[in-house]
Amino acid sequence: MRLIPSMDLLNGKVVRLLKGERHSAVAYPVTPEVWVARLVKAGALRIHLVDLDAAFGGPSQAALRAFARAWPGVRFQLGGGLRTREAVQAALDAGFDAVVGTLALETPGLLAGLEPKRLIAALDLKDGKPAVRGWTATTARSLDEVARPLLDLGLRRALVTDVARDGAMEGPGLAALKLVGALGFQVQASGGLRHLKDLAKAGTVPGVVGAISGKALLDGAMSPEDPAVMRAMAATEGGF
Repeated sequence: MRLIPSMDLLNGKVVRLLKGERHSAVAYPVTPEVWVARLVKAGALRIHLVDLDAAFGGPSQAALRAFARAWPGVRFQLGGGLRTREAVQAALDAGFDAVVGTLALETPGLLAGLEPKRLIAALDLKDGKPAVRGWTATTARSLDEVARPLLDLGLRRALVTDVARDGAMEGPGLAALKLVGALGFQVQASGGLRHLKDLAKAGTVPGVVGAISGKALLDGAMSPEDPAVMRAMAATEGGF
């Protein structure tokens, strides 16, 4: 069970949001390059990056593209604004594993022919419904209806966020994790992680192989240099 540090960028700055709301953005006094270098030095083997500019409908942040090739041996995954096949392919070409949300949920057929082992479906739940477009909207379809075409395309990896818990430091949304794990996905849990006890709690859900943390690491609730945190960031992550 692996701890996966995350970094959200808005206008080139490291920020955290509360429940995905843009107006809630809090910027941190660290540059993206320094923060990622610190995580890598502490032993992180996978890092989750989010392009909030693109997620909110703006142009993608070109600076993010350098991360995937800057640290050999570290896997980077990129989410935010990957709403066309071309955008997903560009992320793959840059060396990322692509976290695909809106496109995967609304027009999954456009993912046909891409490498399913490098695609991560963002199955995020807002008020119990799959959320899209930077969590600004929800679909009318059920989670099962959304997930089935993805499984048919060969996708087996999913990032699952209970949007109501994202950035709230209230613990992971176990109910959402159970729903997606039961469909046959290998799951990264996201949203609400406060400490390593929450990581262990998420790991009790069948199908969950890793958990993402942004705010807890940035705020110092968990230090990247804590030996236990270092071990968690370097732990195995089945299927990813």
